[in-house]
Amino acid sequence: MTARPGWWPCLFAVAVWGATFAATKQLLAALPPTEILLVRFAVGYAALWALAPRRLPWLGWRAEARLALAGALGIALYFHFENLALVHARAGMVAVVVCVSPLLTALFARALGRVARLGAGYWGGFALAMGGVALTVAGGDAGALRGAWLGAAFGLLGALAWACYTLLPLPTGADGLAVTRRTFLWGLLAMAPLCLLDAGAWRAAPLVAWPNLWRLLFLGVFASALSYAAWNRAVARLGGVRATLLLYLIPVIGVLVAAATLGEPLDAPTLLGVALTLSGVALSTLSTRR
Repeated sequence: MTARPGWWPCLFAVAVWGATFAATKQLLAALPPTEILLVRFAVGYAALWALAPRRLPWLGWRAEARLALAGALGIALYFHFENLALVHARAGMVAVVVCVSPLLTALFARALGRVARLGAGYWGGFALAMGGVALTVAGGDAGALRGAWLGAAFGLLGALAWACYTLLPLPTGADGLAVTRRTFLWGLLAMAPLCLLDAGAWRAAPLVAWPNLWRLLFLGVFASALSYAAWNRAVARLGGVRATLLLYLIPVIGVLVAAATLGEPLDAPTLLGVALTLSGVALSTLSTRR
């Protein structure tokens, strides 16, 4: 009973993040990926001001540089690649592909000397997860790999950006939501060059059409502001290790929501691919010695 106040915010964040893949996929039918990216985090930035109206002072050039890099990697590049992946692939498939980021995080941590070694459990889990991703992408049909490889590639680039973001040493001791808001600001600045790529395709009218508007509000307010606040609270109460275990539910929720809202297939090969990917990621994570 005592853990319940910590688990509920964590479950809220994970459930919302799992549903974002289908919501973004639906938005892509009306809006270009960079417009969704910019509007989502502009709304999220404003919502974080409402949640934590306290001003964060300048943290010094070194700390601000780390936050700027975090914004570029974990906000601008990760979500840009995720949106591009959703242009070319099913929402459920993208949710599975990007969940391999812990594997890449461990690999980079080993290269930086932060992990003692990567044993047989890590490499076995890595192979299992990659096999699961391939099965999920193909959907039981090897020929489908040719049509979905671009979406899978963008998803893996997103996982790569998130792995690099995860290893960044961010400032400690400051207001967590205010630091997240500052990271959002740097992310918004970093995505400006990306937005120039297809700014000519941007349109204002679809932004205020109700189905698109509520999905953008969902992504900006719930997925980007409230979920970060809930996650920070959960980590403070449960600890990072216990809270992170629930992140493995995100691809499961992503596949189920995509099947329910987009009519994506929920067949045996897809379910087996999800199970293999999650098992491989979990095995590799648990086998990594720090």
